[in-house]
Amino acid sequence: MDRQTINRYIQNYISEVEDSIQEPILNRDLGKMPLDEAKAFFLLLPMLNNEEWTSELNISAIAVGAVHAAFDMHDRVDILDATSKEQQLMVLSGDHFSGNHYRLLSSIPDFRLITAMSEMIGYINETKTDLLMEASDGVESLIDSMISIESGCIVEFQKRYGFTSYSKITETALGLIWFFRKLMKDPEVEQVWSGNRIKKADVEDAISVLTSRLQKQLAEAGFLTPFLRQEIHRFAAPLLGRPI
Repeated sequence: MDRQTINRYIQNYISEVEDSIQEPILNRDLGKMPLDEAKAFFLLLPMLNNEEWTSELNISAIAVGAVHAAFDMHDRVDILDATSKEQQLMVLSGDHFSGNHYRLLSSIPDFRLITAMSEMIGYINETKTDLLMEASDGVESLIDSMISIESGCIVEFQKRYGFTSYSKITETALGLIWFFRKLMKDPEVEQVWSGNRIKKADVEDAISVLTSRLQKQLAEAGFLTPFLRQEIHRFAAPLLGRPI
């Protein structure tokens, strides 16, 4: 599989998620909600690695995408001023995406996944609130928190469908991507986390820890094709030009 094929799978998946959460009025007032290509890549990683991928799995994967769209839209709301029409629409659109994810899951039906995903969504919201309200308790705690926020729902999907061999790499890579984005002051990250007392030194230490961790995990991941290991490198160090 080449990069062009991988990109086509990712864009097709993103289109499916967009179709599942489409709401013309929200699109008119807020514009399209951009979906994270890195999260799409790691969610689709088993399929890209030639694992069996059924229509049931695909529906569940689209539901996970709707969850992340809901998180991202809620994150765009200014926690200090949620009174404007645009801010209120963002809250409503996030709730709309959340409702779609439950609708998609219920159509399977897969009650174990619905339960696991619901519990993870609650845990992510609690973790995010705790981090926004107070300083993190050391680098390892910060890493654990951000890994849960960034990859928790994807890992639950992987657990449910027997893809746990991909989970550690998914956690490490998505955590690493977030810390890189924080270090580079990515506007979407800063919008949510600029008021949090995350120290630059902790971000740099987290990058060092996760970079070493990912190196080891990829070296041991004989089940992945060599090209996919290269693609994981590419996604895990976006726009930096730094090989891992």
